[in-house]
Amino acid sequence: MASLIDKVKVKAGRLIKVWNTEKKKFSNAKPWYVSIWVEDADGSNERCLLFTQKEIDAAEKRAAANQEDLTSKGFFTNIID
Repeated sequence: MASLIDKVKVKAGRLIKVWNTEKKKFSNAKPWYVSIWVEDADGSNERCLLFTQKEIDAAEKRAAANQEDLTSKGFFTNIID
């Protein structure tokens, strides 16, 4: 079970910092990761992914540089979120 850094509710699409609870001594591994629950468009294949902050930053930079490829949320979806 993940050890959360911040006291937040875990839900799909929310970036949550978690401790690397079994980090090996003298390892270059980060002390924490960014966790996110995702699923396929049809709601199947739910899974949890882990990223480093550097990977999240790279994804944000890629999105900023390629705004024509970004998806958008509908009005009601935005209200529910």
